[in-house]
Amino acid sequence: MKVQRKSTEPSKETPEQQDARIDVMLGSMVVETALWCLRTGQDLPCFTRQQIGDYCGCSKETIRRIEERALCEIKGQLTKSK
Repeated sequence: MKVQRKSTEPSKETPEQQDARIDVMLGSMVVETALWCLRTGQDLPCFTRQQIGDYCGCSKETIRRIEERALCEIKGQLTKSK
């Protein structure tokens, strides 16, 4: 399944606005992909950071940083629960 980014005009965003936009786009990508899998009966596809960045309108480096931050938060939560 190929995911295409919704076109947006480049604009000046604050880092907070960019984070909020990317968060919404990631949620949308997850929901759209899950619905597609349910309709077609296919397995969930794997996406590269570049594909995710293209969909969200940011770089693969931004996606890498988000991924790293999320993994640190998960590790922190797991450490707290021990």
